[in-house]
Amino acid sequence: MPISPADLLKIMVIAISGSAMLIGMALVFANLHKNGHGFGPNSLKALGQVAFLPCLLIISVSVPEFKSEVLSALLGTVAGYVLSNNRKED
Repeated sequence: MPISPADLLKIMVIAISGSAMLIGMALVFANLHKNGHGFGPNSLKALGQVAFLPCLLIISVSVPEFKSEVLSALLGTVAGYVLSNNRKED
């Protein structure tokens, strides 16, 4: 049974998003280690963004019932989280 172009596109998006998540986490950990920083609010925020955004993309592509309103609400939540201010710099 051949793979349809739509299914191939879904597989590619999932593979690229998963790879981006793993590479992003490795870069965040390498940067923390290089600078000698521990886990603080800003480093956890960076890790959360690196993990959540690719997962959101994977879910939106792979779940057919995923509504655009839900995606918009989740992206708005992420934007608010990213733009929130922490007192202590990491």
